[in-house]
Amino acid sequence: MQSVDARKPVSQTVPVSDCHLLHKTDTKDRAKTTGDFAMEPRFAELETHLKYIRRDMDEVRGDVKSIKHRLAYAAGATAVVLGLLGWVANSRFDQLVTLVG
Repeated sequence: MQSVDARKPVSQTVPVSDCHLLHKTDTKDRAKTTGDFAMEPRFAELETHLKYIRRDMDEVRGDVKSIKHRLAYAAGATAVVLGLLGWVANSRFDQLVTLVG
């Protein structure tokens, strides 16, 4: 049976003075023939998340537009119904007074 220390991965440390050399060679290795750099997986993941956010926002915009149309239709219908009730009440006002009084 192996000890706990034997199973731990060994990490390589680079002196601080050599970090800039490591970075330069790393970016040269990742360079494509066209001069572009390969996109890191984190950026690809962020791009994917932004696409989903944009899609969801477009869906929300459509829902808000639909709600606005429904509210406008309901407000228009309410105004028509109230107008008709007012017209009927005004034209039959004398009959309403005799019924109440």
